[in-house]
Amino acid sequence: MERVGRVLDAALRVLLRYPLCDRCLGRLFARLGRGLDNAERGRAVKTLLAMLLDELRLSDEELETLVANGGLPQPAAPGSGASTLAPCYICGSKLEEVISELGGKAVKLLEEVRSEVGSFLVGVRAGSEYEKREQEVIGALGLDTWESIRREVKRLVGKRVAGELSIAPSFSSPDVLVVVDLDRREAGLRFFPILLRGRYVKAGRYISQMPWVRRDGTRKYKLSIYEACQGLLELCGGRRLVIHAAGREDADARMLGDGRPLVVEVKDPSRLRPFAPVSRFETLGPAPWAYVVIHGRATREYVRTMKMRSSRKTYRAVVVVPEGVSEKDVANILSLGNTIVHQRTPTRVLGRRKDTVRRKRVYELGVNVISDYLLEVLVRTDGGLYVKELIEGDGGRTTPSLSEVTGKSMNVVMLDVLRIEQ
Repeated sequence: MERVGRVLDAALRVLLRYPLCDRCLGRLFARLGRGLDNAERGRAVKTLLAMLLDELRLSDEELETLVANGGLPQPAAPGSGASTLAPCYICGSKLEEVISELGGKAVKLLEEVRSEVGSFLVGVRAGSEYEKREQEVIGALGLDTWESIRREVKRLVGKRVAGELSIAPSFSSPDVLVVVDLDRREAGLRFFPILLRGRYVKAGRYISQMPWVRRDGTRKYKLSIYEACQGLLELCGGRRLVIHAAGREDADARMLGDGRPLVVEVKDPSRLRPFAPVSRFETLGPAPWAYVVIHGRATREYVRTMKMRSSRKTYRAVVVVPEGVSEKDVANILSLGNTIVHQRTPTRVLGRRKDTVRRKRVYELGVNVISDYLLEVLVRTDGGLYVKELIEGDGGRTTPSLSEVTGKSMNVVMLDVLRIEQ
């Protein structure tokens, strides 16, 4: 009963200062009464006030203001019906009309892209005149049971869209944002960045993930994985691409097998497009030296997980041994299988990486002697291990290394990533 008294007191205070429609009054008490619409809350509060008018002990002037601001029946004329409500201070008594109009516009916009959209979210532009007047009312009352007009409009417009088009709302990863403007009574669509998961393969060498441009404006490498994805940009009508990859290999190393996991993010798309289970995008040229296979949609959580996961990798290296290869060398190399390697940040990347020591495991090693001076080495290792330095030693910064256990200088002339385990 105490809460009922507080609700009636707050309603009385606000209606003595502002004329409010049922919905704008009910929104002040939105946290009370589960399952009720705000308009129902407002009508219920006004009905209770009308029932208690004779007990409120108001002056004639206050009584006249309350009746006009709340649209209550005249107490002196029972059964005469409700008086004319003064225009609502917050919405001008137009909110029901505005919500209906914006809901209709949202439905019409989404109907045009219905085949491309699987989920949506409604947003309301901040700073409308409705919102400013609402803040004034809230400030005068000091209530903690209210919800904003923006939240109510989002909910009601979203409910209409979901009901008429059978599209599910999503608060975490929607395909499209329906943006409504209360002052202008306009609605528009804004597509969220499209995240597409897949893998890339580099069948050729000297291909970087991103275009590498020197300070003089010339390109260091002719091709990049980024450029292999340009077809996605055109397909989605996007403004730019962002590549999220599960690590990277050197530009002169091939990425073979199933490829390296990546997510292509299309920023500011103007349209959505469904993708086949496997869609392939290639670099331009006489042969597909690099290509990306898209498997489907991704989420931000998938991107975070993909980047944090340390996957085991299998490499193939062609190694020159100027001093020649002996059977003992091969045996010493094979002894490094199932060994922990301590690797200090390689000299060649010190300008881009923090100088630290990483502890990685080499799981398996295989050696194929091609000639007296040439080896093919297969290595299965933890992700994050620099394989060139595992072989060459990097002046002792990687230990043990193939160069260390054989006591001979070694040079990696070709390197391929054969497999990235998931």
